[in-house]
Amino acid sequence: MRHSFAIALMVFALASARPVLAGPIVLSGSSTVQKLVIEPAQRALEKKTGVMIDCSGPGTINGVKALMKGEVAAALASCPLDVVFPVTGIPTEGTYQEHIIYQDNVVAIVHPGNKLKGLTAVQLADIHNGKIANWKDVGGPDSRIVVVVPPQSSGTRAFFRDAVMQGAEYAGNAYVTVTDREAIDIVSKSPIAIGMLSEGFVRMSRGKVKVVKTPFFKRQMSIITRDEPSTELKAVIAFLRSKEAKKLFR
Repeated sequence: MRHSFAIALMVFALASARPVLAGPIVLSGSSTVQKLVIEPAQRALEKKTGVMIDCSGPGTINGVKALMKGEVAAALASCPLDVVFPVTGIPTEGTYQEHIIYQDNVVAIVHPGNKLKGLTAVQLADIHNGKIANWKDVGGPDSRIVVVVPPQSSGTRAFFRDAVMQGAEYAGNAYVTVTDREAIDIVSKSPIAIGMLSEGFVRMSRGKVKVVKTPFFKRQMSIITRDEPSTELKAVIAFLRSKEAKKLFR
């Protein structure tokens, strides 16, 4: 009898030592954060924390809007929260909290055959707002520039417009993509195109496009919550901030 009781206690202790999968916690927002941060670390995260994740990447702005409606537990953001405020109309009094996970660079990409060596921040801004429309004006060939920009829902788009273009509008004839992969495909096939993308995504393209030398445009990748995150979400944030998780990011 005592032997059976001891075995039962041992089994209970072993079971208690393992994380019990909870959730899933629904996250939505930046595809950059989804593909470069969440998905590469998801298996290790769930094993370590016992919290399951259900993640989608419709864009930072759409993710924050879903958070505002109470449809998700948190939003994934690839631009600072203060850039999101005016686009989404969420209140700035502290209800929404930004939990920074990682830092990323936004880089300029062109066709591999483009001989251009570098661009200044002013030149990049003027290319994207339409003031510069020919490559010869920045040391390139005598041909028009096709500006490839992310969709309205993109945090990369909002970040670049705020940090580099100083709030100016994009050129009216800019080609608006649906996904970052589409942007890489277009630029890789068009000698006259230019785009701005996450450095992590460009690394994943394996040489399909050329990165132009520019000033560094560093931005944060975050999880945004409404008020304090739940205990489960705190565990997710803590793990993603750990050295163990960062080794898994792309």
